[in-house]
Amino acid sequence: MFIGHHLEFGGNHSGFRIEDEGNHGNDETRLFILSSLAQSQMSRVACILCEEPLLVFDRYPLVDGSFFLSPKQHSSGCIEVKYEGRTLYLTCVCMSCLDGTSSSRVINCRFCKEPWDGSSLVLGTMYAYDIFAAMPCCSERFKCNNCFKMLMHPQQRLSFYSDYSHGVTCPYCNTQDTHFVKPLSFCYAKSPAARLPTLA
Repeated sequence: MFIGHHLEFGGNHSGFRIEDEGNHGNDETRLFILSSLAQSQMSRVACILCEEPLLVFDRYPLVDGSFFLSPKQHSSGCIEVKYEGRTLYLTCVCMSCLDGTSSSRVINCRFCKEPWDGSSLVLGTMYAYDIFAAMPCCSERFKCNNCFKMLMHPQQRLSFYSDYSHGVTCPYCNTQDTHFVKPLSFCYAKSPAARLPTLA
């Protein structure tokens, strides 16, 4: 069940949702995150976009943001994990960067200038796919990472968000890769008003 966020986090984030599963919640996901962090001897994580440190809690919401798993390590702070037999990287985006309403937190596509918007994501839990790859905004996001030819028409969409994080073979150069998962610095630029560290 999803409920509206009623806690005050230093801003108007009433559009956000948190996962409230009570005492019987998704313990498998919670334990996966907590044990992965414990193995890495970490009690906090850094936002992949602004690099601000975030405390990780032992109950939902686990973090003031969202975790996600990516097949690419977007920064050295992303934690390597095994998930369903795949090597992935546990990554976090803070609530302020998900919201993007502050000009210092906005990132735009380098190609189509569309701002990335993570405000529809559920806070405090984990997505088992790369959230940036799952929201392609323009044709550059559909190109092979090797030969840069289009893998599919930009108007087409894959069946599931997680499909964008899986490996596919390019029909032109036969390179197998997670072609839809691009380095963040390749796809995004921070707002000119932002004076935050460079994207990973």
